[in-house]
Amino acid sequence: MGATIHIVGGGAIGSLLAAGAQRHGVSHCRYPRDVNAAPVKATWIDGSEFNLSPPNKTPNILNKDDVLVLPLKVYQLHDALQAWQPFLKRRATVVLLHNGMGGYEIARNVLPEDYPLLLATTSHGAIKYYDSVGISTVRYTGRGITKVGSPTNAITNAKQLKEAVALLERVLPPVEYQQDIWQALWLKLAVNAVINPITALYDIQNKQIAQPQFDELREAICHEFTLVANVSGQNFCSAHIQQEVLKVAKATGENYSSMHQDVVHGRTTEIEAINGYIVQMAKKKGIHVPVNTLLVERIKALSS
Repeated sequence: MGATIHIVGGGAIGSLLAAGAQRHGVSHCRYPRDVNAAPVKATWIDGSEFNLSPPNKTPNILNKDDVLVLPLKVYQLHDALQAWQPFLKRRATVVLLHNGMGGYEIARNVLPEDYPLLLATTSHGAIKYYDSVGISTVRYTGRGITKVGSPTNAITNAKQLKEAVALLERVLPPVEYQQDIWQALWLKLAVNAVINPITALYDIQNKQIAQPQFDELREAICHEFTLVANVSGQNFCSAHIQQEVLKVAKATGENYSSMHQDVVHGRTTEIEAINGYIVQMAKKKGIHVPVNTLLVERIKALSS
């Protein structure tokens, strides 16, 4: 039997991965927190529909060539990794796929230092919803790219990690291996730091952050982000960051950000892993980031 991809959680991206695995004939298992609320149907980007395989309730020990993907929120990672530890005795590859930063540090506290680990970020779009007859569905809304890489560029697990990337490519292409995954993650952090809090605070779609009324706020967030990123080993230009933010906002224009949806539905937001991470790193480096600090406070007040 070939490698199996194991997907934790029942969110939009996790459900999209399960749908991609099923569509492309890849062995897969999915483990949503709420089995009853997990999507049972998928609508692909070409409009075709198909039923999803039933979710799995209890995992077995994963094989070494299996891949465990955690498309979760950062604050959910510690408990998820601890729960999965007994099933990772054969050292299956673990893939962290989340918004914001801080997941790697959590994984390092739970898993052995030399554990085969990949970090990933994706621009594929997906939403979960109930259709006209009340069936939970995941819809593939926008083709993107998944960027993946080793956090340390360690050569000890190089062959295994390469095979894991190949499996991800079969599930939901395209997948691009990054020699420096941190640059991709910092860039995604910048985009999220602008789009997520603005859309959540002003109850707007992604495209509306490009309105002139938000010019100063976008510029200030990007300026503070660039200061922090560059003293953390990156090399970004604030003007380029702003262009990237507007590009993503346009490409995902009709979408509501995940933070917007969390606020609307009364869920815990990812503000601590996004703008909160910028604030946390700024404090370590002695940098003043008043705009990001205020955004964290306002989102917390909104979702409390």
